[in-house]
Amino acid sequence: MIHPTDDLREVLERGARWNALLTSRLVTDEDLQAIQRYELRDEDARADMMDEEGDACARAFLNVLGDVSQTEYVQYVLALVARMLSDDKTRAAHFLAVEKKDDDDKGQGGGGGGGGGEAYAVFLRLLAAPDWFTREKAMFCLTRLIDQRPARDKGLRFSEDGEPATPAGVAAVRLSRWLCQELSADPPFHPQRAVPSCVTALASLLSIREVRPVATRAGAARAIAPLLKVAAGPHNVQELYEAGLCAWLLTFHPPACDAMARCGVIRGLMEVAGAAAKEKVVRVATLALRNLASATGARETRGEEEAEAGSDGTRTAGDGGGGGVVGVSGVVGVSLVAQESALRKLVQNLRLRDFHDEELLAALADLEDGVLARRKEASSWDRYRAEVTSGALDWTAAHIDEGFWRENASKLTDNNCQLLRMLVAAASDPGAEPRTLAVVCHDLGEFATHYPAGRFLVQDLKGKDCAMRLLAHADDEVRKQALLCTQKLLVQKWQFLGGEVSSA
Repeated sequence: MIHPTDDLREVLERGARWNALLTSRLVTDEDLQAIQRYELRDEDARADMMDEEGDACARAFLNVLGDVSQTEYVQYVLALVARMLSDDKTRAAHFLAVEKKDDDDKGQGGGGGGGGGEAYAVFLRLLAAPDWFTREKAMFCLTRLIDQRPARDKGLRFSEDGEPATPAGVAAVRLSRWLCQELSADPPFHPQRAVPSCVTALASLLSIREVRPVATRAGAARAIAPLLKVAAGPHNVQELYEAGLCAWLLTFHPPACDAMARCGVIRGLMEVAGAAAKEKVVRVATLALRNLASATGARETRGEEEAEAGSDGTRTAGDGGGGGVVGVSGVVGVSLVAQESALRKLVQNLRLRDFHDEELLAALADLEDGVLARRKEASSWDRYRAEVTSGALDWTAAHIDEGFWRENASKLTDNNCQLLRMLVAAASDPGAEPRTLAVVCHDLGEFATHYPAGRFLVQDLKGKDCAMRLLAHADDEVRKQALLCTQKLLVQKWQFLGGEVSSA
């Protein structure tokens, strides 16, 4: 659950020297009187005041935050606003109404491109403050405002050029980018509070479908990967849960699945699911793994429930009994196959624990079925032949399975080396996709390694020439695989040299 930190009390007790601010004419008498009437009341009286004149109070708070730069006053007003929004998040409506009221006063018809523009702008500017208290409270207020945005802005409409078309959309995009930057900072801006606060806010934003592509491009997967670790000794359970929740929400955006596979999120989720003591942490990590492993589940618009509020106000992960995302890419498949043994052992160990959550048990069953399906796929010659014939190769399981090549390398020579010729032709195609070229180079090298005289067959078909030309390709992965292929074609007994090099 998003909440302001405990240091609110210290700032609220410190108060503010309003007389000094009034003499500087940075705040009007009207705004100062509204704030003083609010701050001096008890909780019930503050609630009554917001019911009666909430828009005026919100306008006074925003005026001070927008016009005053002294840290003392900014922190104090932010503390008042954060406490208010923590006690009752629906109070965000008063801040979102400020722009419309100001626009009406200016004769602009209350438009301004959508409600809340002024409030969003004020809090976004405070994200660049030099102290963490101001940054953290501005972040908290922004997440509350975005969460409580008007119904017309729920979809965060985007224009044809991909830019957000509402103030809420602009705020969500800018805040998600800022959160990814803060989570990736080394060292973090605040050693204790930056990471827990930011990952919680990011999970809140990722519940908005339109934010996921933005967060993916901003590096959300790489930002959460280091958080999915269960180090020896005590660890922050809520931080693990929020990081797992981020991963689960990102599984509903296919490009994010690729990104998570590349930066080790799958390994991290397995570690968390296997070592975490709290069931809610195991559950969210397992659901994320199930979605990543699923190749036949529901699309992003089906079988998905966003983070939902539980009876205790915390957010939980669920998927309505549906599957994961459609078309898990070869990148994800390669990562899962490479860790198939560990994944199978993880599922077996989790089944031994006394879990009663039906959705968690169903996810474990799906993961177990997926392991068996990938085993079958890895030994499927028909599937591999169809893929080569199509001319569009991806990192499906067969390509990286050692047993597959030991069993099937000789079949590439059937029908006068028909499939081997297709691989060479694909390697010489100037219009081929980089991924196809990389996989082709890999397969030619595997054939040369596992088939007697395979090196000479590939060279006779001009496969070596193709691989050497690809050493100058613009794509890093193509160059790497072309180099490995060339080395395998030049070395008589590659398997005795200690295996493949890790990088070109």
